Amino acid sequence: MCKGNAGRGLIGLGVTLVILGAVNTFFGIGALAAFPDNFFSRVGAPIWAGVFVAITGAIGIIAGRKFRREGAHTGFTTAFLTLSIIAIFVALSQVGVSGWAIDIYGYNCDLRGGFYPGVTIRTLNEYCWTMIYLHRTGVALGGLETVLCFVSSIIGCVIGCNYYNQQPGPSGITMQPTNQPGTANSPAGPGADPQARYI
Repeated sequence: MCKGNAGRGLIGLGVTLVILGAVNTFFGIGALAAFPDNFFSRVGAPIWAGVFVAITGAIGIIAGRKFRREGAHTGFTTAFLTLSIIAIFVALSQVGVSGWAIDIYGYNCDLRGGFYPGVTIRTLNEYCWTMIYLHRTGVALGGLETVLCFVSSIIGCVIGCNYYNQQPGPSGITMQPTNQPGTANSPAGPGADPQARYI
């Protein structure tokens, strides 16, 4: 990433994360409203992951604006890097909860056909499959959040660690003549160090 585009890259990733976090939060609220008795909807993994990813994106926008204004990374770049790394694990937990729900309800939808009085198999299957598709959407959004947070953590690390740091000078020793102190050319006396010379 070129130095001139680093601020734009942070802003673009931040906006993308804010939009994705908002979509995920609204999706989680909708799933909770549609299925209030569902344990996995009550956990609210899409809501929490969406809010956290949106906060990470907002910090990324601030970091990008400060980078473009000041020409160097600030504390917001480090905060964006840190939040991006944490958001990876938050999004992975959403993927885990939604995947677990798909596994549980996919199995139970096929088994519980006649246990509810007044509910036909068709009604139950529509209810179950709607819930399963909502959790599949949660897995897809969580996976997308994971990938974007991984990319934003890499870019935050590159910007925070490499831009405008002092580069080491060329390695090697510069040989320059120096003024040596005068020494006597007479050999050392008895009992003295034979390699030392005395003035």
